[in-house]
Amino acid sequence: MNYTNKPSYPLVKLDDITLQIDGKRLFEHISWEIKSDQHWAIIGKNGSGKSTIVSALCRDVHIVDGQILYFFGGSDSQDNRPRSFFYHNEIVKISPDVHRKLMHKQARYHQARWHSMEGKGSKTVSDFLSEKSKEKKQKALDLLKINYLLNRKILHLSDGEARKVLIARALLQSPKILIFDDPFCGLDNQSRSALRHVIDNLLQRDSLRIILVTSRLEEIPPGITHVLCMDDNQIVAQGTRENILRGTFAQEIFAAKQDDNKDGTFQVQDAAKKNSILIEMKDTSVSYGGVNILQDINWRMREGENWAIIGPNGAGKSTLLSLIYADNPQVYANEISIFGRKRGSGESIWDVKRKIGWLSPEIQIYYPWHTNCHEVVCSGFFATMGLHRKPSAEQASAAERWMRTLGILEFAERRFGEISRGEQRMVLLARALVKNPVLLLLDEPCQGLDGSHRAAIINLIDGLCSRTPVSLIYITHHFDEMPEAITHVMKLREGRIEEICFRRAALVHKRGVF
Repeated sequence: MNYTNKPSYPLVKLDDITLQIDGKRLFEHISWEIKSDQHWAIIGKNGSGKSTIVSALCRDVHIVDGQILYFFGGSDSQDNRPRSFFYHNEIVKISPDVHRKLMHKQARYHQARWHSMEGKGSKTVSDFLSEKSKEKKQKALDLLKINYLLNRKILHLSDGEARKVLIARALLQSPKILIFDDPFCGLDNQSRSALRHVIDNLLQRDSLRIILVTSRLEEIPPGITHVLCMDDNQIVAQGTRENILRGTFAQEIFAAKQDDNKDGTFQVQDAAKKNSILIEMKDTSVSYGGVNILQDINWRMREGENWAIIGPNGAGKSTLLSLIYADNPQVYANEISIFGRKRGSGESIWDVKRKIGWLSPEIQIYYPWHTNCHEVVCSGFFATMGLHRKPSAEQASAAERWMRTLGILEFAERRFGEISRGEQRMVLLARALVKNPVLLLLDEPCQGLDGSHRAAIINLIDGLCSRTPVSLIYITHHFDEMPEAITHVMKLREGRIEEICFRRAALVHKRGVF
């Protein structure tokens, strides 16, 4: 965009502010100004304060010192006097927290998505995107290619589909500043490309400024003009895109770290991996309200195999995992065997769950935020959302060891809702691992993690699979997040198995749309 003949004026000014959250002072005396000719990216490690400073900008946290001023009158308007407030459509934020609140309005527990009758009180996408201007609504739908979702219940959307719907809703509000907090998180490759195109178009609009929060440097669009670097709840650098991304700050923020197992967290068992069947599905199908989510799935997984399940948003990947984890009641309408027993033959869901470690976006959305993080990890022994019984001393100790291994022991006494989204993901991974499961189900475990944490998690998973008898099912939308331990790849599309191949074939030929 050419701003040569356009006057530059402030839009928002954070003037010497200090924040307070849960009695703790953060961002002591920081200043930041967003001007009318600037688009910003905010980068930093997990827990560095990226989302917090966005919350301050949106007046969602308490400011104890300094002031935030908004100038939304325009360069030539006499009404462009500073004010300490903004109208609801002037700044619009799309974030994981907005996604979480949306899903909580539809249901109070994470399994509700898999209960077809639970969608009765849930809004449809068309209801949620109510807009007087049909032309404006259709333009947003076309941009994001989500016309096919209009009659779908919000409750029945996949994680990636829900994000697209939230972006469409934000565009309908015609904001002056649009904040994308980790917008590519949970999207497949095609959807990421489409969203990049959408953001590139939005960056060309005179009437709109973009702020993009990300943990991946490669996600910063070319149209971003300035970058804000965060570390330890402080602004450590800010300036033009060229100066910041060329400097050492950006590289240091995303430096990889190594992982090891010096404290013996991995409980290596004596028994060698066998070749017996862990999971078998025959002609398995799942549908909700006449919509087929899975169709005619025939698949077998043996001990010693580690599977990646790939495919576009809405392909049925998470639904497949819900059948294995005993969360989906349609498991009883199908011929499915887990750990050598046909489901519905007398075993309880707890017989299944005690052998499985599970991590998914739904757990992060619905896990009670008041629970302290050590209790979150301990709840993995009981497969409960919240800790409802006292763990044994051995279990409490195991939880502490896993938190130490993952570098999150400092969060043990902090409430789950107080830590960053990336830090929450690390806590939930410890929860999945704590009972040394026979089978590990990881649905996008690296979602929302910065580069150093992604590398650490992938290294840990590879070590776990090579040194213990655990078997793995792993969902991802990124080739670079696939552990070396993966042996097989299943590609789903529109609820059907499109292809099954060995890992090497999938990577060499880049098969599948992640």
